Amino acid sequence: MKVLIVEDEALIAMHLEVLVTQLGHQVCAIAHSADEAVVAAGVHRPDVALMDIHLAAGSSGIVAACKMHDLYGTRCIFLSGNLDEAARNAVQSCNPVDFLGKPVMAVVLQRALKKAEAAASL
Repeated sequence: MKVLIVEDEALIAMHLEVLVTQLGHQVCAIAHSADEAVVAAGVHRPDVALMDIHLAAGSSGIVAACKMHDLYGTRCIFLSGNLDEAARNAVQSCNPVDFLGKPVMAVVLQRALKKAEAAASL
């Protein structure tokens, strides 16, 4: 599966890249802001995006996810250190695959990527 990583913290992005690769998937790109994410989704057409909710320069992963879903049908696994009910409600129109808390553990990411694979095969 092709995975787009959208994370503004370089160390976390690198950690996610290692996890995704170890789980047998391909990282097609890493974006650090909402605008970069939308462009990368258009260029690479990932099967799923790992989307941080709060991105660089105050940009919003929720806004990026909704644009990517509307333009390309890209679905997201959302990542945040604070996954409150308001954030979960805000992303429902983007048809999220899952929500993961940070720090992301390999077994939890593996389950979320399996959900994304199953959804893509429907």
